[in-house]
Amino acid sequence: MHYVASKGGVLSLTRAMALELAPYHIRVNAIAPGLTDTAQPRYGSSEAELADIACAIPFGRMAQPAEIVRGVSGVREVRKGGATGPWSTP
Repeated sequence: MHYVASKGGVLSLTRAMALELAPYHIRVNAIAPGLTDTAQPRYGSSEAELADIACAIPFGRMAQPAEIVRGVSGVREVRKGGATGPWSTP
């Protein structure tokens, strides 16, 4: 519960700061990946449990760290064009 609340807070803060600072040409962005295949979700979870969790994800699988890196690179490219606000990755 705490994780979900803090993630929502970061996205809301990012959106508010992006709107507030845009007139000063300051961009504010955040990356908010979903469940990612790292040590954290694997700790204490069996492959069967992870498979059950993955069923609730729209793509039916955990994101891979390389996908998050591509998302960050994408935000860098979009920012050159003036985008600001929260961003999510798979």
